[in-house]
Amino acid sequence: MHNKTSGLDEKIVQIRKNKLNRAVDTGFLTAGDIGIICGFANAKLGDIIGSGKNIPPSYKLASPLLRAKITPSDENRYPELVAAISELSAEDPLLEMYWVQGERELVVNVTGLIQIEILESILAERFNIDAKFAEPSVIYKETPAKPGYGYEAYTMPKPCWAIIKFYIEPGERGSGFTYESKVGDNKILYRYQSQIEQAIPGSLKQGPLGWNVTDLKITLVDGQSHFLHTHPLDFMLTTPMAMMRGLVDCGTTLLEPMLDFRISADESLSSRIIGEIIDMRGTFDSPSIINGKFNIDGRYPAASSLNFPVKFASITSGRGTLAAAFSGYEPCPLELGATTPYRGINPLDRAKYILHIRGAIQ
Repeated sequence: MHNKTSGLDEKIVQIRKNKLNRAVDTGFLTAGDIGIICGFANAKLGDIIGSGKNIPPSYKLASPLLRAKITPSDENRYPELVAAISELSAEDPLLEMYWVQGERELVVNVTGLIQIEILESILAERFNIDAKFAEPSVIYKETPAKPGYGYEAYTMPKPCWAIIKFYIEPGERGSGFTYESKVGDNKILYRYQSQIEQAIPGSLKQGPLGWNVTDLKITLVDGQSHFLHTHPLDFMLTTPMAMMRGLVDCGTTLLEPMLDFRISADESLSSRIIGEIIDMRGTFDSPSIINGKFNIDGRYPAASSLNFPVKFASITSGRGTLAAAFSGYEPCPLELGATTPYRGINPLDRAKYILHIRGAIQ
């Protein structure tokens, strides 16, 4: 059975349905059935199984805006903590986890401070692990600053042969990424082109500034495979190297998450609240005053407003209202944002990266 989301083909060993409080092996499922599919080891919540045709459009949850380092009180329990977070990540795809090998750090992406408290409680009660989260930081993104090309020729040491040339250009804000190929089967066989397409999302997880790359258009404009020397995984290896070179050629702009807000408070507090919004680099529409209540709508960066809800409650003595929601990403000056080191072996370190992918080094 084909997993359209991951692009993997896996074998189903059993299909079961729940009947009279027990699982019965039926061997099939029909529309509307809720069942159990055994054998999909790499499937996760939200994956589309099959062709994906006639799947209706659905809402999309906002991406996590924060990330935090997590450590167990007993360092010997790191493997158990990793296993527990991995299990929770399988249940919640937005709870992304990664391990910073060189610094022995376990980092998770979360949606807010309340989720951190919930995770600490779940780890203690369900897994019997006492773990603490460090102060969370904002998750930035990056996007190409201008059009450019990414080129890589992987032809040594043989057997290997994969040549790729991408044209990369900025996209509209919030568009994610799009990909198309203008290369025919006579240059790169279509089965290898499918590998390039599968490798692109992973290639965009970290850009030159260390953040996920978004809002860009990628076009495969040239390349070459070899009927004799090309290995099935050569293009999976070459794609990240060509993509990173292209992003360096384009240069990238840092993006920060923004929140739309709506505030209502006593009229006497208007000057102080507006001052706080300005200090957070926020923008706002003309405020209104109705029956002694000061009302204002606007937008401010998530990074500068993490502690604002607590401060706002203090300013208003708990009698004001504040509502905020994620509203997208906007360019951010480097000096006001943050870059992060590349996790793992950077594709720009060509020789080391090739050895790593080929299993010669860890």
